[in-house]
Amino acid sequence: MKIWIRHWQKVSEMRVFWESFLFCSFLPSLFYLLPAWSAYFSGAFTRDYLVNPDRSVGAILSAPVVETATLFVPILEICRKLKVPPVWTILCFAAFFESLHTFRGFSGHLILYPTGVTLTVLYLAMRDRSFWHAFLFTAVIHELYNAFVSFANPLSYRFLIV
Repeated sequence: MKIWIRHWQKVSEMRVFWESFLFCSFLPSLFYLLPAWSAYFSGAFTRDYLVNPDRSVGAILSAPVVETATLFVPILEICRKLKVPPVWTILCFAAFFESLHTFRGFSGHLILYPTGVTLTVLYLAMRDRSFWHAFLFTAVIHELYNAFVSFANPLSYRFLIV
């Protein structure tokens, strides 16, 4: 993980941006979005399965900023000041962060744990540049991830479901 942090400390911000988004989104795309589209094309969905769009807006815009400000910043800054080894910080904080998202089943936690790892590594790597780099990159990638999994899901669109 130290290699991953060092890599993101050395490459351009745009590369960090896209790599972190792709790392966050890979498993959820594979295990959530592809099966949802497969079920949609097989005719398995009805209107009863629709996602509430009001909930998605809050999850996309406000939750990532609030979570970054109230969870990532204080906990990871304390770990940084106490010189906790990055590997332990990443693994433990990602598990804590994922445990807060209790509306998923056990398999959902396993699929989304790498997203928590990626966001934690992103914060630590960008923290070397500045506090605001760490805060903004983590919040924006988290927002982009939430937008992607909401908007790429066929259940977000009433007109698709008959």
